[in-house]
Amino acid sequence: MATDEHPTTITIFVYGTLKTGFPNYHVLSDFLTAGDISLLSPSATTAAPYPLVVGPRAVPVPFLLPLPSAAGSHLVSGELVSVSPRALSALDSFEGVPHGHYERRPVVVKTAGEGAKELEAQAYFAHRGFAEEMWRRSGEKGFAEYTRDMALHYVKDQDRPHHITTLAQVIATFLHNQMP
Repeated sequence: MATDEHPTTITIFVYGTLKTGFPNYHVLSDFLTAGDISLLSPSATTAAPYPLVVGPRAVPVPFLLPLPSAAGSHLVSGELVSVSPRALSALDSFEGVPHGHYERRPVVVKTAGEGAKELEAQAYFAHRGFAEEMWRRSGEKGFAEYTRDMALHYVKDQDRPHHITTLAQVIATFLHNQMP
């Protein structure tokens, strides 16, 4: 329920680099300190199977694909956070929503442990314009979790080439098997 002190928040399912202790967690931690984000559940999964793929070595970025129950997909593990409108705007920008990198879409998730429940959240999915091709290029094999071992190969934005956007890198390397 929204009040004057607590504006409406949105529940976000994070499954990749934004998870606690992962390469981009700092994006959330600044908002946690300011009270714009709170951890709702450190352990949740999608209620339906989804493909989770990780880009190739040059751009090893995790992508949840908007292809529910595709053969070869899994229930995907992640965390649930509640975000303020201010934090949501920053996350949309960080995830490249205005540039067509990710789309924020609804997803049903289940929390774990005692008092487990199913609820609606939103997650950042690969843009539908290239999701099916990513799935095909991945051999239609996804992961159930973006792990710490996978995150060891993640290349932060500041360490990527600056003459090309992240989306262009993903398309060039993941979809066309070319180096930018």
